Amino acid sequence: MENLKTEYEIDLTIPAKKNLVIIPRLVVAGLLSEQKITVEELENIKLIISEAVNLLFNSEGKINMKISLLKENDKNVLKVIISTNLTKEILENLSKSGLTIHILNYLCSKFNVHQKQKEIEIFIEKEI
Repeated sequence: MENLKTEYEIDLTIPAKKNLVIIPRLVVAGLLSEQKITVEELENIKLIISEAVNLLFNSEGKINMKISLLKENDKNVLKVIISTNLTKEILENLSKSGLTIHILNYLCSKFNVHQKQKEIEIFIEKEI
């Protein structure tokens, strides 16, 4: 997937509160509204976003997201990077989330979680 052109790029920061997971879901749905995808594909993408964001919720702090829609000829790729400060609470949540991580691996073209200094980062790529 070389030579991908960025069509849209959105930076989003939300408080790390579970009731706000709808915000990134709505942003992604709006971003993909002009794409030729089925309702089922859109629902899968919204599920990916909400489950990934839920992995990083804690009792305080903020969740940062960079959402990009990339395009090359007939290929469209949604790329999302989600990050927050690393806390013990998040590490415990990640250690209990094996099934969620397995499902995200299955639904995404690329998915990984890694520690970057004092932050935890989730990288998602989904071909549409």
